[in-house]
Amino acid sequence: MARPVRVLMVLTVRYGKNGITNCVMNYASRLDPARVRCDLVCPNEPGKEARTLIGRTGGEVFVLAGRNRRPLAYLRALSRLVRDRGEEVVHAHGNSATLAVELLAAKRGGAKVRLPHSHNTTCSMKLADRLLRGVFDRLSTGAVACSAAAGDWLFPKRPYEVLNNAIDAERFRFSEAARAEMRSRLGVLPEEVLFLQVGAFNAQKNQAFLIEAFRLLLERRENCRLLLVGDGERRAAVEARAEAWKIAKRVDFLGLRDDIPALLSAADAFTLPSLHEGLPLTLVEAQCAGLPCLASDRVTREAALTDLVSYAGIESAETFAAALANMVDVDRKAASDEAIACAREAGYDVSQNAEELMRLYERLACAQREID
Repeated sequence: MARPVRVLMVLTVRYGKNGITNCVMNYASRLDPARVRCDLVCPNEPGKEARTLIGRTGGEVFVLAGRNRRPLAYLRALSRLVRDRGEEVVHAHGNSATLAVELLAAKRGGAKVRLPHSHNTTCSMKLADRLLRGVFDRLSTGAVACSAAAGDWLFPKRPYEVLNNAIDAERFRFSEAARAEMRSRLGVLPEEVLFLQVGAFNAQKNQAFLIEAFRLLLERRENCRLLLVGDGERRAAVEARAEAWKIAKRVDFLGLRDDIPALLSAADAFTLPSLHEGLPLTLVEAQCAGLPCLASDRVTREAALTDLVSYAGIESAETFAAALANMVDVDRKAASDEAIACAREAGYDVSQNAEELMRLYERLACAQREID
């Protein structure tokens, strides 16, 4: 192509330590500026690192607030941005037909390629999702999903392309040195078994249920500790529950962290009792660290790249606690080596997937340029 494809990625969730942001920025980090100029729209200020990363492609970051509070003003501002920047592709990331707002702004702004990207298997705005399904389908010119389950949710009657959530697999390789250092920093005793969950404190991630299951696990195995990484509106309630059940000394609330690879190496098991998931990057990362993983039976099986992952129901905390108690030790180095190889073979390495994404942009933009 004569010039790079002009792409606008739109985040419909706050920029931060969450799955959609991680997915978008992982891709942005591997885009070739000779092929793609990537702009980014966020509802909040993303910070210098994001601006530098996007700037590397020749793009810019734009903060547009008010999507839910002032949708008409947001739509007009986004339309102007699409027009002013000459965007050819608008790639909007979310999990419901409310993405129709971004698609309408893209059409009004002159973008011929309008790609909604599904990142989950349900949404919280059920009424709006139902009401907007018709216009959402008409405004879309393509469809992308992070998994087949996420695609079936948002595009039940349409073809879509699966673009796996991807990571820098090598970054999460198990390290014995990182394990020893992190366990020392956390004050973990050699005999203690360390369980880890990473995720925002919200209804979907189900930490309140996990705390109850962990309380029951402690009745079976007293030498366990639970690390909860993340923040959110439900954190205080979960902390209060741990205090009320007198297990607070066995539960560490670590907040938002930048050292997830080291924490994965330090842990002995990973757990994800979510109510629903599209394709959780955290589960892929945990496998790459060679960790045995226990997920709820509502998490897509597509995320199980290796036999490190097992599933349990979340109807009963007792059942989930029993599954936690039955998790077995593995040879971490060997398991990590195998999982990283599986991740790459299955298409979960970010370099491979960024190439696939660039080819998609080029194919769709080229077709539109020929029409024009």
